[in-house]
Amino acid sequence: KLYKKESIMDIQLPQIIFQLINFGVVFGALVYLLYKPTQKILDARVKRVAASLKEVDRIEAEKEKIQALKTKTKRTADKEAAVILEKAQKTANSKKQELVAKTKESLQEEMKKAQASWKQEKKQLISDSKKQMVDAVVEVSSIVLGKKIDSKTDEKLISKSLEEVLQNI
Repeated sequence: KLYKKESIMDIQLPQIIFQLINFGVVFGALVYLLYKPTQKILDARVKRVAASLKEVDRIEAEKEKIQALKTKTKRTADKEAAVILEKAQKTANSKKQELVAKTKESLQEEMKKAQASWKQEKKQLISDSKKQMVDAVVEVSSIVLGKKIDSKTDEKLISKSLEEVLQNI
């Protein structure tokens, strides 16, 4: 019996070796054709992501610097604006005080001029009124007495009487 009947359970060493070689070849082909290119793609992607993350960090840091600069600039501008506003208010107040003082001075001068003018007009009116009254009294006296009276004597008497009347007013 040269020919041996093999059973299903018998271990066949050549077939196992053949299967191991076949498995190794397929495994090697898969590693060479799929795993390594996929690994290269994934490594490149990891590098791109890492570079992107570094760029994001750099941009965030730059953004924070810009924000800090903006805040600092805004604070500086606010302080400068406050100083300028304060100076403007002081200048406005001093100008206001100057204008008020000039206006008061001008009004006082105008009041003095007006009072002097009124006094002068009052004197002129009193003088004119005296003269008219003297003339009227002389005329009435001459009509009543029927003759011309010495106007100088009568003027003195009438003026004295008028001054008394005007002082009582």
